[in-house]
Amino acid sequence: MQIKSNIWKKETSKGTLFIKKYDHLNVAEKVKTIHSQLESIKFPYILPLVKSKDEDLIIQYWQHGSFSADFSNDSHRKQSFKILQALHETSDKIDWKNEVILPKQRLYQKWNARLERFIINEKELLPYLQHAYYDITLYASRVLKQMRKQKQMVNGKLTLLHGDVVHHNFLICKDKKMKLIDFDLAVVGDSAEEMILWMHRVLPTIDYNLKKLLNENPYLYTLCLPKINFLQYPNELLREWLYVLQLGKYEREAFLDYLMPFTEKALRHWPDLIMETEKLAASTPRSNFKIE
Repeated sequence: MQIKSNIWKKETSKGTLFIKKYDHLNVAEKVKTIHSQLESIKFPYILPLVKSKDEDLIIQYWQHGSFSADFSNDSHRKQSFKILQALHETSDKIDWKNEVILPKQRLYQKWNARLERFIINEKELLPYLQHAYYDITLYASRVLKQMRKQKQMVNGKLTLLHGDVVHHNFLICKDKKMKLIDFDLAVVGDSAEEMILWMHRVLPTIDYNLKKLLNENPYLYTLCLPKINFLQYPNELLREWLYVLQLGKYEREAFLDYLMPFTEKALRHWPDLIMETEKLAASTPRSNFKIE
């Protein structure tokens, strides 16, 4: 049964298979290399691959009864954080920097390109966003300017990054254990940056309560503090509004029913988020802390 243009569900005598076909062999090779390396150190948070002679296929057993993580759920949020931390710590056993098939993280370039696409499409986006268009552009531009001034330092480990820490890549399996799936966008980079990208995903689900998130995971504070201003970049808003441009008329109308209130809520919280991150940036790291 075909699920998407490149994804199939296939029944076999040994079980149901998930099959994904890649247009680019280098991506399939990258995913297979990552799985091979992680399986070699018995990393417990991935689903094993089924061996195949097809270079362009990734095959795994279908996870019946599984569902995506919900970042508004305290348990799911903490489990996903634990998995990312464990993934980043694999650099203690695997020299990911020498895996030539893994590209390097280029966060500034990625974010700058995203803002440029947003600006290029001003004429189409402005009728929907009105004054909010300029707020988003201003917030993004400020962070990029700060990033240009900052040294491109590594705060955390230079290690394997998953590259797409959206909630549906954290799979709750039938045994209630969470697994990390889909390494298509994996890169080598600073673990602090991936944790900030994870925080971008999580904050909207907890009413942008940064204090709550940092108190849940004190490691985040120590790791991300030198780059805490990166949280001010409106990453989710830019990505979602650029996605709107890809949709047809009827799909766009349906998606806007979600995106308009999402945007209003985010921008309502953004001044407080900026104030909190500025206050944190001026503070001194502590190994044991609680934000009051």
